[in-house]
Amino acid sequence: MAVLPAAVIGFLSLNDGIGPQGWRGLAELFGWFIACMVVAKCLALLLMRGGQNGVPAYALALTAVAGIGALTYELLNWLGLDAPMSAKIVFTSSMQVLGAIGAALSSLLIARTVWNDVRR
Repeated sequence: MAVLPAAVIGFLSLNDGIGPQGWRGLAELFGWFIACMVVAKCLALLLMRGGQNGVPAYALALTAVAGIGALTYELLNWLGLDAPMSAKIVFTSSMQVLGAIGAALSSLLIARTVWNDVRR
């Protein structure tokens, strides 16, 4: 749930019509989805560790939440309209690559799941 605001804001920002269209736009949206899922999983793992007893564990959880909040604020504000074009190109390209890799891995996971169900 901590990543949901950034995911929604990023999704709406990617759908403003300015970015790439067609398959590249779809890959960028899927890349954003994959990036949000990875961040959410990492945050969940850190918070699970922080849920254990002890001061270092609570400090780890607090650091994780503060880091995600700062990263979300900085990333979404810095990559706004005033960002340098080179940063926008790097961000867009990395989301497209992540989306393409995520789509391929998702297809392989679905195929593996179907294959294992058929074999049983």
